[in-house]
Amino acid sequence: MEFKQIFDILQKYLSDNDNAPSFFRELISMLTEMSEAEWGSLKDPSQQLSDNTIRSYIRRGLTKAMAKRIVYRLNPDNLADLINEREEAVRDAMAKDLKGYIPDVEADTVGDDISLVLAENIQLAAGLVPQDKLTKQREQNAKAELKSRYGDFLLTETGNYCPFPGCGRELVISGNGKAIPTYEVNLIEKDKPATSDNLIALCPQCSATYSIDNEKKTMTALKKAKKSLMSHRESVRMLNDKPLERGIVGVVGSLKKLGDKDLRDASLDPKKIKQKILPSESIVLYNTVNNLVNIYYVRTREILINLDKKHEIDYDEIQSQMKSIYLKLKKAKKTKEEIFEEIVDKIHRMTLQEMIYCQIVVCFFIQKCEVYDAITE
Repeated sequence: MEFKQIFDILQKYLSDNDNAPSFFRELISMLTEMSEAEWGSLKDPSQQLSDNTIRSYIRRGLTKAMAKRIVYRLNPDNLADLINEREEAVRDAMAKDLKGYIPDVEADTVGDDISLVLAENIQLAAGLVPQDKLTKQREQNAKAELKSRYGDFLLTETGNYCPFPGCGRELVISGNGKAIPTYEVNLIEKDKPATSDNLIALCPQCSATYSIDNEKKTMTALKKAKKSLMSHRESVRMLNDKPLERGIVGVVGSLKKLGDKDLRDASLDPKKIKQKILPSESIVLYNTVNNLVNIYYVRTREILINLDKKHEIDYDEIQSQMKSIYLKLKKAKKTKEEIFEEIVDKIHRMTLQEMIYCQIVVCFFIQKCEVYDAITE
């Protein structure tokens, strides 16, 4: 079924008399989880599509470039739900118009049927060939087996969010008083064995699309995502036996209470940051640490000293623990950015507070020399 045929039927029943370009924009917004600004060219993603370009897409179908930009952000359920909410008479009329293309379509299934056909049309335009029913069934059976064996492990690895680049959908949702898993398990390198290092949990849409995507570029991107997940998993496991005082919760909580007045006369000119982080090698990390030390160092030190005096924390012990955690990550050859992120993440997991306040604590100990060594000339 050609794109124009699908578009004409959908416009006839859903457009509310909008012109073709306006309805096209609405349709793609319903079908995907992208803003119109993201449909633009790779050279200039901010450039919106003109009405003439859209009319060309309606006549001839989406270009491969356009289809590839949206294929991993498809969400056919949104469009299906919109159609299924229409009156039965409208759905029945739409089903009759579709009978020549989808013989078994009915009023009760028209939303799911036409959404699936449109998604497959976009997959074809992107150069992905939908699987036949037998192949799809075999694939689903294989995924179910992998999910039963590796699912819990892989779900934990992702932190419950789809790791496919640009996605980020939740892999577990809450509904009807229970947690509902909404993920599948895919082989990353499809010609290699199913091991935990070659498997990844993805949302159903990314999983289905990747199953028919054999481009090396896509596989490389997914391998990179998996490597990042594995590295983080390794760091978490590595730091599990490295204690950090429970009193750190109070430190972060006190930082959150600081206001503009508290910080106004408490700035510090960091003198040691460049000795540990070269701006030429990591300007983002350098600026983050430098700025947070400048604003928060003095007050963070006061908080630590006061909590120590109240015997709510052991300041010396926290310093020693921070040093030990840093050395463990350094020995594992983590980069400075990874070391920063992993210590921040450990504090976040202990305190359940916003990352920015956890970053302030780490930056304090960078200035105090427990984290990072001085760079030798």
